[in-house]
Amino acid sequence: MTTEIEVDTREFMATAARFLATSKRDHLVVMREQAKGVIREAIALTPPGRPGMTKARSRGTGKVKADILKLVKGTSSEARVQRRDISAIHASRRRRGRVTRELNPRILVPMDALRSYIKERQARVGHLASGWNVAAAKLGYKPPAWVWRNEGPGAITIRVTDKDIRIRATNRVAFASEISMLNRRIQTALNIQRNKMERRLASYLKRAAARSGFK
Repeated sequence: MTTEIEVDTREFMATAARFLATSKRDHLVVMREQAKGVIREAIALTPPGRPGMTKARSRGTGKVKADILKLVKGTSSEARVQRRDISAIHASRRRRGRVTRELNPRILVPMDALRSYIKERQARVGHLASGWNVAAAKLGYKPPAWVWRNEGPGAITIRVTDKDIRIRATNRVAFASEISMLNRRIQTALNIQRNKMERRLASYLKRAAARSGFK
């Protein structure tokens, strides 16, 4: 399953044009730098990213465990085991990547199998964000290790001219299209990077004004 996302780049490109006008560096280098910034922010905003990116992994692993325990309960008694297919139980109850409704009572499953399954699922935290790894590598950005170690499929094509830059980044992780508001997250990433350019522009203009004798 491939997720195609259309975002509004008009304001971003308008700011980029003004930004390029003040830069002495090669325009291709500048625009690739900005594209890298967009991908960096996209990764940071992809669940379980921000807020608090530094704690995102622990937050993600905690949510994985909590979701699974909404459905099943471990038991060490073979006689009490009701089902063993924990993966199937979990998959059947996930909606948009999360378990939103609890089972009451929980289904009793083997304790050892439950622990192993939770560990396995927690190891996949960052898999969705890793769908941007190919794009990040192409642009020279290495995501946090817990994202980078996953191998979510993705792709990127970049076409840069002296007038614009066209980037098509694709996240091919199977459930990417099921994540709510993914489109808005990518648009937010674009806007964050545009705001960074705006701040650098303001700083440049302030310094230029000072050099010219203006306050």
